[in-house]
Amino acid sequence: MRKMVMWTAIALSGIAAPPLLAQGLIVSGYASEELEVSLTKPRANTFDAQNFNLIFLGQLGGDVFAAAEIEYEHGGEEIAFEYGYLAFTRWPFANIVAGKFLVPFGRFNADLHPAWINRVPGRPLPNDAILPVGYGDVGVMVRGAAAAGAAGRFTYDVWGVNGLAGDPGAGIRGMRDNVVDVDNKIALGARLGFVAALGFDAGASLYNGVYCDSACSGSENLNLRILGLDASYRRGPLEVRGEWMSAQQDTAATGDVTKSGLYVQGSYAIMPTVEPAVRFSQVSFPGVADDRRRISLGLSLYPSDAAAVRIFYNINKHFGSGVTDPKDDSIIVQFTVGF
Repeated sequence: MRKMVMWTAIALSGIAAPPLLAQGLIVSGYASEELEVSLTKPRANTFDAQNFNLIFLGQLGGDVFAAAEIEYEHGGEEIAFEYGYLAFTRWPFANIVAGKFLVPFGRFNADLHPAWINRVPGRPLPNDAILPVGYGDVGVMVRGAAAAGAAGRFTYDVWGVNGLAGDPGAGIRGMRDNVVDVDNKIALGARLGFVAALGFDAGASLYNGVYCDSACSGSENLNLRILGLDASYRRGPLEVRGEWMSAQQDTAATGDVTKSGLYVQGSYAIMPTVEPAVRFSQVSFPGVADDRRRISLGLSLYPSDAAAVRIFYNINKHFGSGVTDPKDDSIIVQFTVGF
């Protein structure tokens, strides 16, 4: 559990690393392996070396800080450059970041999705289909914080990036790889938040940009706007968090498509080595007949400060044309380490 607390603190502290950790180059990372047992007949059992990610952190000199992550997913089937950026960290109220970074829309995408930090295996449904986890983009970001007296502090992240790009009406998850801008249109976004001294953390996020220009649609530019709200409360062994997001996506033929979703998650460490958790998530795509709902419940066991074993049961529901599809529930056993 001490290792998890350290990892969570680093993930939530912003760009600047603590002074003692920022001297020279540090190699860190996390890894996870899963066994998924599908309960739909015929049943299927699958092992997945889900990820082995290496993180490089360092202070290049003065107030210039660098970070990068290389990810090996699914036994090496997918190898990706998750992020790599430079940050000027002299002013706590205005860190300047340039390069490829995880877009800090909400909290899950940039801070909470690593398996070692995430209390529940897998990603919530809206972080798969609306603001997809692992959305890293190339651009510039300014982020910082300002004290609000004894009550806490205000935080902000403002960014300009190449933006999501894809075909008219396409799924947002497939739009993430626009690192070399194909539409020559910059997307803008921001998150404004408040971190209270009593354990509350809340924020609002906005993303806006062209995802398909006239060259790909044969008509006017098509826009994508995503609005999100997030909140969490942490006190002692209790943690509760959730996010809501809604996307307005222009299409060439049928007008706007609205995609919305939310998740709520809670965990409670009943002892240092045992932590039950539950997550509810859902997405709704009106007019597309692809609504989904999932309940994940289980517990995490911590055999050491550097490892966790998570055992969870997923209850999945799919709603198409008003008819509930057959269950495809599953059991997931995950082993994850942070180093």
